[in-house]
Amino acid sequence: MSELDRLEVIDYLDGHFLPLELDLEFTFVTQVDNVLEPQVTESRSLVDEVLHWLDQGEEPTYDAGLVGIFTEPDSFASEHREHRVRLRDVETAIRGLLDVGR
Repeated sequence: MSELDRLEVIDYLDGHFLPLELDLEFTFVTQVDNVLEPQVTESRSLVDEVLHWLDQGEEPTYDAGLVGIFTEPDSFASEHREHRVRLRDVETAIRGLLDVGR
């Protein structure tokens, strides 16, 4: 994939999520280790999450029981859940950027 810098990714994501007016640096994709007694294992801003998968060169397939989108880093608490965005929306945005780079 061709190199996309952080600002280009932010610009793309702003357009992709335009009606939502998300603060991309303060919207977090967080993963836990299990559903019974969840412990956060990974938490990245939406921008960092997208950059991570672009570096991998592949689209993620998230497990909705173990990964969510939140307004606070390192949180899997329901009161911090970002309800305007679905994991599928993030997967689609990443796929779009991967397609641009081909």
